[in-house]
Amino acid sequence: MKFMRKISKTRYFSTFTFVTLVFLIGIIIGQTITELRFSEFQERERDMRTYILSLDLQSELISKKICDVDIFSLTKDKIRLGQELDYLEHKFGKKDPKLLPLKKEYTLLSIRQWLLVKRAKEECEKNWNIILYFYSNEKNASTCESQGYVLDYLYSKHSDSLVIYAFDFDLDTPALNTLKRVFTGSSKFLP
Repeated sequence: MKFMRKISKTRYFSTFTFVTLVFLIGIIIGQTITELRFSEFQERERDMRTYILSLDLQSELISKKICDVDIFSLTKDKIRLGQELDYLEHKFGKKDPKLLPLKKEYTLLSIRQWLLVKRAKEECEKNWNIILYFYSNEKNASTCESQGYVLDYLYSKHSDSLVIYAFDFDLDTPALNTLKRVFTGSSKFLP
């Protein structure tokens, strides 16, 4: 009987040691994956911030000779940036708090660019159609996403005469809040 207890204690101890080792390895692997994801996010965030600043400066430079410049090259660059932000939203989640500052910067760039395109349309007598699209990731998200696909389709068919600016209605910045009040009459999402 004594011999059985020794074997059982040894077996329990080795099982406990094995389970503890597996648990620790799991924690280390999880931590490593999290660090890699965060590192990737930080790298993409730096690239996007640099690109946003570059586009902002480009807008400022273009504004001096607005009729002599191809405005659509500027909007195509912004579309690429928007696609990168969309990728990050899908990878890290639309409500990831790390994305919020980037979305706000992108929104401010979009507003500035919209003002530039609007000015070019008026001063250079261009026949462009400009659409401001307000969407929400919180309310009516599936409807907003479907409408986004329709707008993407329209843009693909009329990219030489159509400019679309999409704004996340749930973001809170003074410039965007003013834009929401001017075009929707409210800073609250309308159903």
